Amino acid sequence: MATDFDAIVVGAGHNGLTAATVLARNGLSVLCVEKNNWPGGMAATKELFKGFKHNVGAWGMLVFRDEMLKRLELEKYGLKLHRPRSSYCTFGAPEDVPFVGYTDTTEITNHLMKDHGMDALEGLAGLYNFLQKFKAAVDKDLFTEPRPLDRLIAEAPDDETRSIILKVFQGRAIDIIRQFFPDSKKHRIIQASLSASAIDGTHKSPFSPGSGLSLAYHYCMGDAYDFRTPKGGIGAFSQSLVMAFEDHGGKIKYEAPVKRLLIEKGKAVGVELKTGEKLSAGVVLSSIDARATFLGLVGEDHLPSDYVHAVKEIEYQNGYIQVHMTLKEMPKFTGHVAFANENNVRWIMAYIPSPEHLARCYEQARQGQVPDEPVAYCGFPSVLDPSLAPAGYYTATLFSHYAPFGAPPNEQKELSRLMAERAIDQIARYAPNFRRAIIDKVVLDQRYFESTYGVTLGDFASGLIHPGQMWNDRPVPGWGGYTTPVKGLYMCGSACHPGPGITCVPGWNGAHRVLQDMKK
Repeated sequence: MATDFDAIVVGAGHNGLTAATVLARNGLSVLCVEKNNWPGGMAATKELFKGFKHNVGAWGMLVFRDEMLKRLELEKYGLKLHRPRSSYCTFGAPEDVPFVGYTDTTEITNHLMKDHGMDALEGLAGLYNFLQKFKAAVDKDLFTEPRPLDRLIAEAPDDETRSIILKVFQGRAIDIIRQFFPDSKKHRIIQASLSASAIDGTHKSPFSPGSGLSLAYHYCMGDAYDFRTPKGGIGAFSQSLVMAFEDHGGKIKYEAPVKRLLIEKGKAVGVELKTGEKLSAGVVLSSIDARATFLGLVGEDHLPSDYVHAVKEIEYQNGYIQVHMTLKEMPKFTGHVAFANENNVRWIMAYIPSPEHLARCYEQARQGQVPDEPVAYCGFPSVLDPSLAPAGYYTATLFSHYAPFGAPPNEQKELSRLMAERAIDQIARYAPNFRRAIIDKVVLDQRYFESTYGVTLGDFASGLIHPGQMWNDRPVPGWGGYTTPVKGLYMCGSACHPGPGITCVPGWNGAHRVLQDMKK
């Protein structure tokens, strides 16, 4: 029976577009259906204020691998990445020396030796070697269905690697960090900076069991944790994927939210849009998260009971805020961070005083409170890319973890506003002109991302980075290979192995699983 398309991909986020491009490049007729009128999902650049462009959602290529540029030929479609001199400047109290994540090996080595001491250099080198051994062991599974953890451990090359794998999957981030920085007070800014990676996408503290995996994921998934950004904003990356897809004959249908998947005799045969239009296909791929896919579009009646309960058990709780601002002048930092005004080091300033401070914020959020001193990551993208703002003006984006989660809508809005003000205070304390420089601002929390992008509970990780929700347990145990209990339905988004962040790997793997099954 003839179908409208060989394949339909639900969602034009970066993984959906990646999967669609791979299939189209292999000769399939492919339609990508997207609920919004722009591509990229949570990797979009939008004009929130006239003349200013902000990255709404993802903002940088933190865990991206250059080989994906070659695999997808994105530079052919105009993508230009900027690698800044520094990825971040983490700071805290005046008595603590800030830690600058210089991207040049020589420069960061000199910074550590001069400003933090030889023991700090030795500590980071030891941690790097620890993580590289983990990376070498798990990289074999990056572009394939991941092995179960027991096999991964059994097939490790030596006892040291086996011990590292166990510590990463079962341990706390703080235990890994303190293995190389045993003094809780000395070098606490470096420890805080490392801990910040461990809490991103986990909604735990660095002292929580299982946070070690998030630490390793952030430092091992990409080529380097160096915060590259596309010229023109993160949306330029998504546009390059659109161009690659359309160049191979693919089609995108915007403003086309899916009502349900069409399933006949246990097989996915297409989609029904909310307009009532039905589109048929040989296979369907979902790039949205597991709960939205299986409970929202498939329906429990088409799934085994065990699978339904496994999906319901996925943790999505991930409270955060993102504040987008326009500025009439750049913040001028003072005191122990005054040096950041030179050479654009201040393009990302991160107020993270210590791992213990992170844990305190987490505990306050667990109690439904706004942290009294929220951690604050504040970036000024237009410093590096002037095309994002009118001449003489600047863009700023502030991100903060541990926003209270689950309050009624009106109360949640007020809590988010309060948290934004407190987070801005942390930056303004060391840059006194920051507040008066702000012209406009908008506060976005997980509710915004849930309603705008259809992301379950606004979780940008599509399922938290926990050991029980990663590797071959992603999206659910026993289904780490991009297939589903519904024949002809595949997963290809961040809900799948290897996980969240802008990587394109889940999309690549999901599409190749389809091609592999088609050959059979």
